[in-house]
Amino acid sequence: QVTIEAQPTKVSEGKDVLLLVHNLPTNVVGYIWYKGQIMDLQHYITAYTTDTEMIIFGPAYSGRETVYSNASLLIQSVTKNDTGSYTIQIIKRGHRT
Repeated sequence: QVTIEAQPTKVSEGKDVLLLVHNLPTNVVGYIWYKGQIMDLQHYITAYTTDTEMIIFGPAYSGRETVYSNASLLIQSVTKNDTGSYTIQIIKRGHRT
């Protein structure tokens, strides 16, 4: 099962946090990160395609987020607005999520 671990677990304003993804499945073609639990365009932060290593930014992208090839998301200089949950959608070959 995929899990997300925040490093560090408690973050002060102005510091960075890494949302580290564990137990990634195989045959992954890409990842999409969302702010909150709703997976729609409005909450879409960034996406990463593994084949082309292309990064696509969404409407919720603030310029402080970095997505990595291992699916982890770095948020730099966090603010109170960054508080809350984050959702990752993992797309596998054959368009399975």
